[in-house]
Amino acid sequence: MAYIIIRAITLVITHDEAYSFYNVKHFWYVETLCTGNTHWFNFLAIKTAVLLGFEKASQLRWFTVLCSGVFLTVIYIWLKSLQDLPTKLVAFSILLLNPYLVDYLSLARGYAAGLTFQSLSLLLLMLYFKFQDKRLGLLSLLMAGVSAIANFNFFYFFTAFCFIYFPLRYIKIFPQCLKQAIFYIEIIFTLGIIVLVLKALKFITLCSNDIGEYGGQELINSIFFGYIDTYMYGQYQLNNTTINGLAYLLFSALVIMSVYGIYKYRKHQNKCYTYSSILFLIMMFLCVFNKWCLQVLYPTYRTTLMFYPLIGLIIIGFMTSLKLPKKAHHLICYIVFIESAFHFISCTNFSKTFDYYHQENSKQCLTDLQSIGAKQVGLNGEIFGVYRNYYQMTEHFKYPFSAEILNTDVVLRDNFDANAIYKYDYLVLFPPYNLKFYYGKNIHLNPIKYYPETGTLIVQNRVNDRY
Repeated sequence: MAYIIIRAITLVITHDEAYSFYNVKHFWYVETLCTGNTHWFNFLAIKTAVLLGFEKASQLRWFTVLCSGVFLTVIYIWLKSLQDLPTKLVAFSILLLNPYLVDYLSLARGYAAGLTFQSLSLLLLMLYFKFQDKRLGLLSLLMAGVSAIANFNFFYFFTAFCFIYFPLRYIKIFPQCLKQAIFYIEIIFTLGIIVLVLKALKFITLCSNDIGEYGGQELINSIFFGYIDTYMYGQYQLNNTTINGLAYLLFSALVIMSVYGIYKYRKHQNKCYTYSSILFLIMMFLCVFNKWCLQVLYPTYRTTLMFYPLIGLIIIGFMTSLKLPKKAHHLICYIVFIESAFHFISCTNFSKTFDYYHQENSKQCLTDLQSIGAKQVGLNGEIFGVYRNYYQMTEHFKYPFSAEILNTDVVLRDNFDANAIYKYDYLVLFPPYNLKFYYGKNIHLNPIKYYPETGTLIVQNRVNDRY
């Protein structure tokens, strides 16, 4: 938790956080609801901070940090239920010692909230099975629904949860349940969540379809490729073929573990393992169904975080159900824990994230431009987003120079004017430093400062000198 808090304080604003901040400061409901970048609870949390006058990046992340604390508490409660220290250590390492997970437990996005409500839903469901208190069942359904509102990707989890919850809750007492008020409350709540999320997704699709382009075409190469790639966190350079092989291995192992957890329930009697397996397989089926029937791309990278707690529960459930010899079990647990801890420590940092590494030097770069007296700057897109959407929208951190986005994309931007480069006194470039759209212009670029962490480069634009 301390590591998460420190990162929330030290990390500079990232691209997607900046756009959420922009929508809070420059609110227009169409633009705000038109993008999948707007995670509703996170948006309200940022709005609350701004209304109170708190606009630092760390202050905008207060809700994420709070959710992370709850998420870690739920994990702690589950870890305490495990029998021995080696099992607790390996469970801890699988569930938490993932640097990519920690990224999203520190950033002002909706993933920490989704994970928190998902984990609460699973915990309450297990408590419901233990105590048979219908209020716990209602709360577990409520948390599952709220996770879908916190982040629309978790609608997969909510749908799968309903397929489990309602048959287990009511099939034995049907039709007597038709006389219970709680039955109708749960039905109305479920339908309300379904309508709300589907309406929101339809609006986004018709308005911008920015969620339609993010995803993958193949199940394993989308979901599980991302798990391997993000876990390595750039520490190991493996080719795509090797990562694909590991992705297929992980997928196969999880399917086998899930099937074993379901069909061998009478042997291991672990309800958490069994129901996590069912939820995981249903979510996999829903992903395939959406892709084949509705042309919805498969989740990938950060959108697959909704599977993360279930995967951890399945792996630990499988390990404990095998009943290996004590020494062998302990040896495996310690090896996995040591490897995971060593890798996690090697990835420890307080300045960058996996998905938003482009912005690591953004604040320093903009501050340096201010210090050298820049007046008109051409910015690469990786930094322009945070400049426009965050720094120039705050009351306290505005920069005195004006900036426009450079065209460095492969595709030419609309209304692109190559002659605009003449008015910039400084340019900020990002690898691979593509300026082909300005080829032939009579300028001279003089390097000023280079940032080795990202490759960001400030150059002075000496107009009319021969290049």
